[in-house]
Amino acid sequence: MKRRTFLRLTGLGAAGGLAGCLGSNSPPPRKSSVVSDFEASDGSLVVDLADQTWVMSRYEATDQSSLSGFDPQSLAALSPVGVASAKGKSGGGGGRGATGRGTGGYASAPRTVHGHAWYHGGDYADDWYENNANQVSRFPVGVAALGIAYLGSTAAMRDDAPDAGPVPWDREIQDPNDTVEYDLSDGSQLGRDGWYRVGAHIVGDDVNHDFRWECYDLEVTDGVGDAGYSIEEEWKVSPRI
Repeated sequence: MKRRTFLRLTGLGAAGGLAGCLGSNSPPPRKSSVVSDFEASDGSLVVDLADQTWVMSRYEATDQSSLSGFDPQSLAALSPVGVASAKGKSGGGGGRGATGRGTGGYASAPRTVHGHAWYHGGDYADDWYENNANQVSRFPVGVAALGIAYLGSTAAMRDDAPDAGPVPWDREIQDPNDTVEYDLSDGSQLGRDGWYRVGAHIVGDDVNHDFRWECYDLEVTDGVGDAGYSIEEEWKVSPRI
């Protein structure tokens, strides 16, 4: 059954890098299918998880034991979270492909399979995957937790965009299955236009491995009159494979 997570904000129709310049031979962002769609609906941000959630990784699965009885909430609590650091000017870390995220380039950015702008993606990434097909595998994953955080205004995002990875979440829910509703009406930073990050903590379905976070940066603008808020840009921001 398709799973949907509802992030509810009072008065807000919708919410809303890669570490440093690693050189021309750096591997690209990892490919994954975790969130299929974001939608503004009745004062909520609706996050649709993909029907089949997976990630491409160079992880070597030495332990193929079943995860029957595995508790993703426990893993989420025990694994180090970390904080995505800012990379200064121009909307994030260096590297080839579309950088964007507050600095333009959204219209011409390469797209993921679900239509999100692919941060630091592009032809070079596809070439890398083709040339290194024997080094990567596709792993089915589950979502152990979802988080959302306000990153700042559009102007702030241009100067101080965070890298790929988790940030201090304003709201987080463990093991989001089926339909879950976030009530974010009392959030200190939420309910504002600007940029938001939605993160999904992914763990292996068939392997006992923590694949950590896939994140999405969303730009939210305030409409006129009854138009409400809308999502203007959706970026997928993944760590390098």
